[in-house]
Amino acid sequence: MKTLFLSLFLAAGFLTPVFAAQPEKGTFASVSGPLPASPPDTSLTMFGRGMYPGDDSTYENLRNSGFNTVILSSFYIHANGDVYSGDDHKNPIIHDGQYVGSREWLKYVASLKQASSSVKRIEILLEGRWYNQPPNTYDYIQDWYDSSKTVSGIVTGIGSNSTLYKIIKIMKEDIGVDAICIDDESVYNSESIAKLGELAAHLNLHMTLCPFKKVNYWKDIICRSQPGLIDAIYLQCYDGGRFNVPGVWKEKLETTLPVYPIFLCRGAFSTCNPVHNSKTPAEIKAEMIRFKKDYPQMTGGAIWQMADIKNFIKNNCAVQTPESGTSATFSQYILDLRNGLMEGLSE
Repeated sequence: MKTLFLSLFLAAGFLTPVFAAQPEKGTFASVSGPLPASPPDTSLTMFGRGMYPGDDSTYENLRNSGFNTVILSSFYIHANGDVYSGDDHKNPIIHDGQYVGSREWLKYVASLKQASSSVKRIEILLEGRWYNQPPNTYDYIQDWYDSSKTVSGIVTGIGSNSTLYKIIKIMKEDIGVDAICIDDESVYNSESIAKLGELAAHLNLHMTLCPFKKVNYWKDIICRSQPGLIDAIYLQCYDGGRFNVPGVWKEKLETTLPVYPIFLCRGAFSTCNPVHNSKTPAEIKAEMIRFKKDYPQMTGGAIWQMADIKNFIKNNCAVQTPESGTSATFSQYILDLRNGLMEGLSE
């Protein structure tokens, strides 16, 4: 944090003029303890759906992949305060304010930052409902952030005894993340997210944003937040965000924060074919080149997601649909995707 905890809460991010530009990264100062990792100068990010609880080979491949940021995804908050992985809808990872998930997974996550690993930063994605799903995550953050509200079975507010605080504290202390990533695609209540950011700041966590529409909503979150708290924006450039351009978003957000495009890789939705604007490694490189022409300061990109990489290999896409890519192994496909991002930045 830029200031001590007391002044952070007094400021609460609400004194920042609406739609003001966010200062450059580097203003974040810790209340206590070590600073969380900031995005690397060249940020190559892998979203990690399909990794809970995972196995040795998945994490070994990530450590050797050249990706330097991993976003553990996706995680959902339920009405009773339990948190579930999108990879396991039956067994929570957090229950009654305690971590109750796979202990093996915690070891795998910790291994991502081994000395020889390319991974330097770990985030966790909070995903909300979409389409006609029942309420979850951001519905409940909206309902619970205000301590004046009464919700059965929930301690509202963002104080140290609150349900939200205990959830984020477990993500910090038990799982070991550097940031929480906000993927709200339904509720769009900026005040509640700014309050969640205050909570994250108290726990020495960064916050990142994962938009695909509603620029003004995300802009308001940035302006309500303590400078330095939010340090990256991951822009969905597929499906509903298929027409998004990072440079255009950066201008509309009026921010100095880095904006990284996210690409949906082939293998998505268990098919080798181009669905929901999924792209081959070569197409990802071409898009990175196109984006960088309009946004020369662009310093990274991201891939959604590990589960799709596994599906690409499982479906033998290199043979069945060779135009989707030529990777025959899991490790080679990760490398090809990483090279698509990096070579696009280097052109």
